[in-house]
Amino acid sequence: MAITRWIKIFFVYQGACFLALTSALGAEPVRLTLEQAVRIAVERNLELKARREELGIAEGKIMRANLFLQHNPELEADVANRHLKKPEEGFNKNLFQGGVSFSQEFEIGGQPQYRREAAQRNLQKVKYEVGDFSRALRFRITELFLKLLNGKAKINQAEQIVNLKNRLYEASKARLAAGDIPEIQLAIAEFELNRAKSELISLQREQEELLARLRTDLVLEKDDSIEPMGDLTRMPLGASLEELLKSALAKRPDLAALDQDKKVADAEDLLTRAERIPNIKFGVFYEKDDKDNIVGGKLSIALPFFDRKQGERREALARKSIANLNYIDRRQALEKQVRAAFTRFKLADQDLSYYPEGAMKKFDESLELYQKAYQEGAVDLPDAILFQNQVIEARLKFIDTLTVYNLSLAELKFQVGIE
Repeated sequence: MAITRWIKIFFVYQGACFLALTSALGAEPVRLTLEQAVRIAVERNLELKARREELGIAEGKIMRANLFLQHNPELEADVANRHLKKPEEGFNKNLFQGGVSFSQEFEIGGQPQYRREAAQRNLQKVKYEVGDFSRALRFRITELFLKLLNGKAKINQAEQIVNLKNRLYEASKARLAAGDIPEIQLAIAEFELNRAKSELISLQREQEELLARLRTDLVLEKDDSIEPMGDLTRMPLGASLEELLKSALAKRPDLAALDQDKKVADAEDLLTRAERIPNIKFGVFYEKDDKDNIVGGKLSIALPFFDRKQGERREALARKSIANLNYIDRRQALEKQVRAAFTRFKLADQDLSYYPEGAMKKFDESLELYQKAYQEGAVDLPDAILFQNQVIEARLKFIDTLTVYNLSLAELKFQVGIE
């Protein structure tokens, strides 16, 4: 029949793609658990490595702040020739004059203490920022991995569906040979089989896209094949919302970084105040004037008539205000994020509770019963296909619901700052 030929032509390309993709995935894959993937990402991710280098910048500021003196000593020398118009008898007209001086500038307003405080706080801030990026990276890997487990479960189911549809197709051929069904039902069974194969290819394609993203985050070679290991499970959470909020305020590194930023701004403000007190420069000098040797000392101090650090003081106050506002804003946002994540998790938990334990096993048993019933002629093909599709849809819904539950739990832990 025409419809039979059209179905065969339409799905021949899909079958070729299926075989090509299967052969491409034939290489031995790298099997990774979620914990292993997260560990590799933390060790090898280039973005995180770049963030860690910022610690070197902060440590450099500490080294600068810990110097015994912030200003290097100054050594000056001068040479001159004094030409005498009417020299005394026995003296040269040209007299050599020279001198050397040594001076050192000292801070007297307590600047070193505030500078060291600001540098130490800045290092702590950068550490928290690196920790926050690491936290975000771990969540990103976890989210990708859970989606891969979802795809793996769907692919396994799709392969079972292909096998199921193939058995249905074979049973239809046997019943057609026995004159039990019309030829159109065989065409429909073949269409269902090819559609199942096409859906399997689509799932494999989506899985490859996720695997490519994971390979990038793990800094793996392009040709490395990854097989995510593990199953989606229901892991309970026993903490209350109030406990989670308290934990988030104590553990979130981004909030801790902003708290350190406030302390950096405070220290820099005190440093600016101290810098309004001018530094003192002490020095000694030696001069030679003809046959005379002159030794003395000198003291210099800048007079703050014009520049009294007005601009720097205003900048320091603005930075303090910005740091305080950023901290308050992040704290408020944090509480909202935790509450929203907790609500989503509770909804996902409620949704998953509608599926009893062993639901997948019951689905499989029901499919087997209907498969045998069709083979024995107890049910018609449309009824068998309808029941199969309903069970398949229920199984997919269960997998997605379990995935949403795990993703919601991972997001809640991310918002709370739990490793």
